[in-house]
Amino acid sequence: MKKLNILALLIFVAAVVSVFTLDTPTTREIQSRVMSLLSPFIHSSTAIEESISNVGAPTVDPKEVKRDNERLTIEVERLRIISQKYVQTLDENNQLRELIEFKKNSAFKMTAARVIKRVSSTWWNTMIIDKGSLDGLATDTPVISSAGLIGKTGKMAPHMAEVILLTDETCRVSAKVDGTLEQGIISGERAGLDLRPDLRLRFLNRTAVLQPGATVISTGEGGIFPAGLTIGRVKRFEMKDITGEAVVEPTVDFSQLKHVFVLDAQDNTAAAPSKTESGVPKAVPVSEAQAKP
Repeated sequence: MKKLNILALLIFVAAVVSVFTLDTPTTREIQSRVMSLLSPFIHSSTAIEESISNVGAPTVDPKEVKRDNERLTIEVERLRIISQKYVQTLDENNQLRELIEFKKNSAFKMTAARVIKRVSSTWWNTMIIDKGSLDGLATDTPVISSAGLIGKTGKMAPHMAEVILLTDETCRVSAKVDGTLEQGIISGERAGLDLRPDLRLRFLNRTAVLQPGATVISTGEGGIFPAGLTIGRVKRFEMKDITGEAVVEPTVDFSQLKHVFVLDAQDNTAAAPSKTESGVPKAVPVSEAQAKP
């Protein structure tokens, strides 16, 4: 019986294979009937697969996605602005600390002021600060920063003052090249609005030998500017017909001025820095002729 069963099974399998492999009208008819019988089961399985797929992948609303993107864009922009303000505040705090430290260690009695107005047409000539006559300021007093000499005060208002910059042609200072005997008058030179002007140290010896990078400082002569204020550094020396001139690059960046210090003209005990043998500045008294009341 077992052999007969196996033989019958083999004959059945061979018949099924022949039905689905042979290409005859009879086999095609049988295949069609079998597919018709199985089609409900195939459709049911396909529906089940689609339902399972829909459960795993929820429907996405394009409008909701757009709203989420807009919310995220706004949040990113808000965080970027906060970051910029933080960096700006940090920079301002560092600058204020440096200003406080400079005023604390300075040999001069001075008033701190903030630049409140600059005009493009007079950018290299003047600026306005937020301190004036009622704040103890006077006309023709030196204005400085931690980098060096800026200029002098001009016209006064109760709580505002004009500052004539060192880069202006009318602001003249008696100056010398540190470490030499060369001395002259330094002032600004005319330049375009988009060009940072240099300074000119005039009336030097025609045969003077000056090294590029040499420091130029005030001499204290003239009764306005005390001695020892840093002005700039020599860029080059030019021989003129009778005298020599040095082109000087200011140590102060006049395009970035935000805070300044105005020296107290009524302080007869104000001191001008002078270098010791070790090169460290020390305080020496300014003469009565140098302290303008």
